[in-house]
Amino acid sequence: MKLFRRLIRYIFPYKKNILLIFLFNLIYSFFSVFSLSMVAPFLSVLFGSGESVTVRPAFDGSVTAIINTFYYYMGLIIHNYGQLYALFFIAITMVVLTFFSNLFRYLALYMNAPIRSGFIQALRHDIYRKLLILPLSFYGKQKKGDILNRIGSDVQEVDWSIVCSVRMVCRDLIMVIVFLFALFSISYKLTLLSLIILPPVGILIAKIGSSIKRNSIEAQQILGRMSSAFDEAISGLRIIKGYNAIDHTDKNFQKMNDRFFVLNRKIFRKTELGAPLVEFLCIAAMLLVLLLGAGFVLKENELRPEMFIMFIVIFARVIPPAQSVVSSFYTIQKGMASAERIYQIIDADEVIEEVANPISKDSFNDEIEYRNVCFKYDTEDPDAAQVLSDISFKIKKGQSLALVGSSGSGKSTIVDLLPRFYDIQQGQILIDNIDNKLLKISDLRNIFGIVNQDVILFNDTVYSNIAFGNVAATRESVIAAAKAASAHDFIMEMENGYDTVIGDRGMNLSGGQRQRLSIARAILQNPDVLILDEATSALDNESEYFVQQSIQQLMKGRTTIIVAHRLSTIRNADQILFIQNGRITERGTHDELMGKDGDYAKFCALQGDNNVTE
Repeated sequence: MKLFRRLIRYIFPYKKNILLIFLFNLIYSFFSVFSLSMVAPFLSVLFGSGESVTVRPAFDGSVTAIINTFYYYMGLIIHNYGQLYALFFIAITMVVLTFFSNLFRYLALYMNAPIRSGFIQALRHDIYRKLLILPLSFYGKQKKGDILNRIGSDVQEVDWSIVCSVRMVCRDLIMVIVFLFALFSISYKLTLLSLIILPPVGILIAKIGSSIKRNSIEAQQILGRMSSAFDEAISGLRIIKGYNAIDHTDKNFQKMNDRFFVLNRKIFRKTELGAPLVEFLCIAAMLLVLLLGAGFVLKENELRPEMFIMFIVIFARVIPPAQSVVSSFYTIQKGMASAERIYQIIDADEVIEEVANPISKDSFNDEIEYRNVCFKYDTEDPDAAQVLSDISFKIKKGQSLALVGSSGSGKSTIVDLLPRFYDIQQGQILIDNIDNKLLKISDLRNIFGIVNQDVILFNDTVYSNIAFGNVAATRESVIAAAKAASAHDFIMEMENGYDTVIGDRGMNLSGGQRQRLSIARAILQNPDVLILDEATSALDNESEYFVQQSIQQLMKGRTTIIVAHRLSTIRNADQILFIQNGRITERGTHDELMGKDGDYAKFCALQGDNNVTE
């Protein structure tokens, strides 16, 4: 229920719409009752069984008052124009009432459209915004396909759940109440007898609903894993084919698919059980009403025959909205299962939090200092491995610092701590002698420009990828950045130049071209501190040559931190740190470290002397 209340908040901005929906459905329900109430006068005129009402009755809103009023007017019409004319008049009245009934039904649906669209818009925006804010550690524990499934399938389930709840309250429930009011006004005894079905129906609905929710949670989890399997299959298709693993991959997917089939079968069967069950019980109650009502008509003379038939007609009309209420309840249960998964994202802890009154800083002026920094990814597990231990160093403005070491030694983790992609557990990272946790996060990240090994480009134009996040960028500045990154020439060879769409993740470009666009983006940002994280490690020699030229242009006059496997990029660094098992084992310039003949020298030897001395 707590989740449902939270979801309902998304429709609060549409209070006016909800009020109108309620009003239109109420009018729709009354018109429906009035149109059905015409059955009694029609039958009484047709068979001549109606009572003669010579004095116009007082109108109190009850069905009996409506019927007596019609009897009064029918008596006048029959007296003046004849019986056939009276039947024609009743038929026209029923058509008019039915028209207005459906008109107000449509108006209610019309006013519901903005609620449904706005609900999806607001919920998806909240999820997307939270996904941008959550730290990188969150994504290390989640599968991308499962997250995408929560944004897609789960949001649709929740949307349909809320739509059903609004419809149930503002239409179906109103119709049931109005129809029951009409039935009570005709015969309260028969109505009370017909309501004996409510307790068993309520118990069955509750049991089936809880079972549906359990199955739905598991089904959505499996659907998320299946979405991940699709994503991994498309991304890793070369590996799957290359290792002849098609059957193996297909078998793993089929296991999930089979389980999803079993769960969905259970959900569909249980969901579809409610409406027939309600209909069966309502029909059984109707038969009971027929038997008892016949006694009222034949023996006790409590009901006129035409009123009894009208009672049956209205009672039959109660069944569809009652079925809809039950179906809506099941849909809400499914929606709540999806809501739980969605709120696992929205309620996820924002590990990287800004202090209450952060310090604004728009430039880097003096030095960066790591002071006894310790870090591990899993902070909840006391036995989790320490990734960094006692990391301490300084880098002055305008200097270049290189981090060298084998894969997994902790180099990239060290630079990820600077813009607070992760937060340290012990020690301090100081920028101009200010703890980076005290700085405004947006200002902190504006200081750094990052060029990664895994270039992130978007399925957009070349221009938009270079100008990404830079609202002040002009076409001239984008072109200048591309020229500085040695990218202008190949861009102009494209079909539409800077307006060429480069495809998903820039797959229409070579690795060197993608990297040069990434460097152009960093040049346009004009950061105070440049971070090069394995920027050339995945390139061939020719591409590396062009990218190195771009990097040299980018490094001019900037403080630079270089992470590298290939050592050709770090020979001239002002300071080199050799990282091993999360610790700094050696530090100095290239010549100093080579003279020590220690870990760094051995690492250089493994890389090949030519990479170091070029």
